[in-house]
Amino acid sequence: MLGSFKYQPITILSDSMSPTFKRGDVVIYKKGEKINPKDIIVFQYNKQIIVHRVVGVNNYYYITKGDANNTIDYMKTTKEDIKGVYQFHIKYLGYPSIWLNEFLNKEN
Repeated sequence: MLGSFKYQPITILSDSMSPTFKRGDVVIYKKGEKINPKDIIVFQYNKQIIVHRVVGVNNYYYITKGDANNTIDYMKTTKEDIKGVYQFHIKYLGYPSIWLNEFLNKEN
């Protein structure tokens, strides 16, 4: 049902975008936005959702990087991979879903 709304939430699972936002924060992104350098985008790579900043654009793909990372991402992000553009975030709101996921996926 969430797929029909223009704005979507996603829980951040790592600190790769620190200090902009951190693990446990919920990012709200908007579908269908024009993408520019310095925008933060939500995109899919190998069934994983990633939230990183656009640091370069060419005719074929977007070059991305986490704010806390030392190097650019190795993957080439195309327009088809992009879910939306970051709008704002809510601190700590995602921790319950992280804890539940970790509990359910715990190896005994």
